[in-house]
This record gives sequence, C-alpha cells and structure tokens, in this order.
Amino acid sequence: MVLGADQVNLIGQVFESYVLEHHRDDILGILREADDEAHYPVVVDALTLFETNMEIGEYFNAFPSEVLTVFDSALRRAALAVLQDAAVGSPHLSLKQNLHARVSGLPVCPELTREHIPKARDVGHFLSVTGTVIRTSLVKVLEFERSYICNKCKHVFAVKADFEQYYAFCRPSACLNEEGCNSTKFTCLSGATSSPACCRDYQEIKIQEQVQRLSVGSIPRCMVVALEDDLVDSCKSGDDITVYGVVMQRWKPFHEGARCDLELVLKANYVKVNNEQLSGVVIDEEVRKEFEDFWEKHRDDPLAGRNEILASLCPQVFGLYLVKLAVAMVLAGGVQRTDATGTRIRGESHLLLVGDPGTGKSQFLKYAVKITPRSVLTAGIGSTSAVWKNLAQLQAQTEVFQDQFARMWLTNVTSNTVPLACPRRKKKKNNKTFPGIYRINQDSSKNTDTVLKL
Repeated sequence: MVLGADQVNLIGQVFESYVLEHHRDDILGILREADDEAHYPVVVDALTLFETNMEIGEYFNAFPSEVLTVFDSALRRAALAVLQDAAVGSPHLSLKQNLHARVSGLPVCPELTREHIPKARDVGHFLSVTGTVIRTSLVKVLEFERSYICNKCKHVFAVKADFEQYYAFCRPSACLNEEGCNSTKFTCLSGATSSPACCRDYQEIKIQEQVQRLSVGSIPRCMVVALEDDLVDSCKSGDDITVYGVVMQRWKPFHEGARCDLELVLKANYVKVNNEQLSGVVIDEEVRKEFEDFWEKHRDDPLAGRNEILASLCPQVFGLYLVKLAVAMVLAGGVQRTDATGTRIRGESHLLLVGDPGTGKSQFLKYAVKITPRSVLTAGIGSTSAVWKNLAQLQAQTEVFQDQFARMWLTNVTSNTVPLACPRRKKKKNNKTFPGIYRINQDSSKNTDTVLKL
C-alpha cells in the first residue's frame, strides 16, 4: 500500500500551513543566508504537528519515508511563499533548494521512543533511539542519482540509488517514457567519462546502548546510523545522542554462491546531542564564592583540602586515596603545549589501573563515565579477536625478554650464586604457565639453597 494523490496533497497542505504559522522566522533566517547550495534544516516538533491534524500522524507512522519526502517538498513551497511576501522589504533574500524537515519531539511511548537498539520487527517504523556514539566514519561523497537516456526515443529519466543495497544502482528494465516506448537499451549520462552530477555528503556512525540503562550482566548492543547532508559531523565519538529516523534493512548485492546477510540500519532524519557543551563555561558568583571560601579555609594546609576532595570522589569505594588521586588527575586533564622543536604535546594523560578482582576498578570507571560529558564505557568481552591476538604476541615477547634477562642476570651476580640455564615457571591448575624469574643463592654457612622469586 502506498500513499495516493489525495493523501499526498492533504499532507503537503497541512504541513505547509503549519510551517508558515510556527516556523516563519526560521525560514526567513535561512533565506538570508548567502550560500544557496548548502543544506538547511527546519526542526519540527512532532507532537505539535500531530495535534494540528491527527490524520497526518497516522500517515507518518504508517509511511514515514514517503511522508518525509512530502514534508521536504512542502517546506520548499512554504519558503517560496515567504520569499514572495518579504521580497519587497528585504531585497537580499534568496530561495534555497536544499531544505529539509527534521522531525523531533516524538511522544514518549514504547512504540515510538526506545532506549534499546531496535529489532527486526521495527523495520519501516520512525523511532527515537538514544545511545552513545562509539565510532564515526569519514565523510564521503555519495552519488544518489543517475540519469539515463533511451537509445530509441531519446527520453531522459533519473534512477535513484537503492539504500537497501548500499546505494547500488539497479539498471532499469524498460524505458520510463509515458508514451510507451518499452525499449531495453539505455546509455548512462554520468558514466566513466564524466563526473557524477548528483552527489551529497554521507557519513556512518555506530551507536551503543547506554550502559547505565541496562540490567546487570547485559551486554550493550550496537547499531549503524546513516547520516546525510546537514546531519554529517553533527556528533562525535563519546556523545550521548538521540537519533530520530527510520529503521531500515540493507544487504550487499546478490552474487551466486554467496550468502546474503541482512543488517538493520537507522536512517537518521534528525540527531540531537544530549551532552552538548557551551563554548564558554559560565560560573556564577555563588559558585565562585564557594570555591574561594573552600581554599581560604585550607590555606595553611592545601593538602587537607585536596584530601577532602578525594574523599568525595567515588564515595562508594572506601580509602584508595592514591588511586582516587590518579583518577582525578586524568579527569581534570592538563594543558597542551608545544616544545622548542614545534612538536605538540597533549595535555591529557592515560591511566592503567591494575588490581585483583573485587578491588573496585569498575567502580572507578563507572564513576568517571558519570561525571565526564563525553565518554564510552567498554569491557574486554566487547574487544575483537585481533586485540587478544596482539596481547598474546606481546605476552610471548615478554616471556622471551624475561628469559634473556634471567640468563644475563644470573651470569653477572656474585660468585655465591648458581647460574641457571633457564628460569623456572609456575604452573596453574588450568595447565597454563606464567613466566617467573627465580634466583638460587647458596648459603655457605648452612650449606643449603634458598630460592628467592624476583
């Protein structure tokens, strides 16, 4: 089932009147821009739009991709109407062709708002998905449309790239001339001899379910989000975002003997960054006075003030002030500087936290995630096999180094030391061996050997 002509006209008229009533100032601001080729968004509140006409909401939930295309066309007509009304008093206005209606503010209900990654039953639905950006790809140039000419009737028609096949172009089966040519021989006008004519910016990001919203023991899932036009570079890795878009499925072009794998993708219509920070931090007088009073109180003993701050860091863990100090220094960061040779040295430092199970390492990580605006919390179970392969190679290299070091050390110690050909190893119950360097000293007074582990 598809939208009929009457339904398309109704949706266009309702949306055009809504935009002229609620977003006239936004359209005027876009018309004043100097760049006519840029892409400009108009963010529309879905709840207010659906209250204007409930029938539009039903069509939008049933056919989101088709309705969004109608919204863009109606937005361009509304921009033209605003331009004609304001052309007399404002001569510097120009019509922009690349206008996009961005829908946000969906009603908070399980059918439309999700905190978890959508599943196969959600394909074709417009949803609001909240997650953390864990990966962003490079911005690419995407060819989304090609023009073909019929070799028989010379009719020129356009073919759009298929999103579900990774933007592959499917060659038309017959001429699309309404006069009934039905020829099957065409020539692509944007072939190898000419550059593509219809291109847009394209980027893919991967979002992950927020760890704090999952139950204990759950593994966060990921999903690819496709960004186009003005949505490109709207977020960075570590941002907590809410994506409004259509859940779609895509697959690679079919090949004989190859398995077809389906992938769920969220084609974004609007991206809202929830942790967006202002360029300058505004500190009111109350906070400034509290800061000055705190350090005035500990003027004679500033280390006591530091210890008081550390005591409030990750309060669920008792003690471990040295670890808390290290975590606090990493969170606070430093100042980037450039040395005499022109090399830029970063101000942020890394922290390697090693300890036995149950000593609170994960508690420090979770606390750092909560107070950091942009962060990604991951675990070893989410690492790839390549990471563990590199770790295994590193462990093997470490064992070789320890063997060589043991031989060197044991041949250069004092004369009352017995050199060993190779170090001893400590065995575990699971039949795994771990390197360990041992030294055997002869006690001449007792004529016994003492084994000391380094």
